Amino acid sequence: AAVAQAVGARLRGLREEDSVLLEALVPTARLPVPPPRSPAPRLPVALRICTLVCRSWGDRPQLCQAPVRHGAALPQGLDSSLQQWGVVAPSQRQALATRLRGAAEAAMAALLAAEAELSPQQRGGARVHTDLLGVDFLLACVDDALELVALSANSQRCLETCLLAEAMGGAVGEPQGDLPRLLAEALLHRAQCHLVEGKDILLIGAGGVSKSFVWEAARDYGLRVRRLCH
Repeated sequence: AAVAQAVGARLRGLREEDSVLLEALVPTARLPVPPPRSPAPRLPVALRICTLVCRSWGDRPQLCQAPVRHGAALPQGLDSSLQQWGVVAPSQRQALATRLRGAAEAAMAALLAAEAELSPQQRGGARVHTDLLGVDFLLACVDDALELVALSANSQRCLETCLLAEAMGGAVGEPQGDLPRLLAEALLHRAQCHLVEGKDILLIGAGGVSKSFVWEAARDYGLRVRRLCH
């Protein structure tokens, strides 16, 4: 009510070309943090989670990595960050990780669906599309429940953070994650499409209706297909 009253009072004093911009308030989650080691009070900290999603085979979004924090602070894994925040139950941490994967891949799927409706000119070229997407989330508290709120998309910063986290893990002997493999797959898929684009392919005995997906893939790859029927 106070916000509506303030906006109404402000609108009455604005000129025709002016406006008021409102942003949603996302309450930061207050997790059961263990007592600090020093007597100094521990200030509340927002948990910002960085995710990197790749376009996998068949245009399927797949989460690559989900470290915590950007920029000035060193990245840290989601599981260890949640433990530091006092989420000691493995089942609760796993549930949050599963929801994070679903939310990140859903964001990528929404972007791919929006791109599919654009013309080549609107996308910037015939073969232009998004292969990597970084999505930042905030761990918030809504009605006493932990919720993931998407804040922004930024592939550059998320990619840098994920690569740094992967390198740090390798330096201390942790097993290699899926990030290098998924990035390589995305790049190789693009390279293979570029190599066959515009080529002529002669198919002899192309199969029946069950193989119709071959023609759809050929169209997407920019192939010119010639069939030889018996």
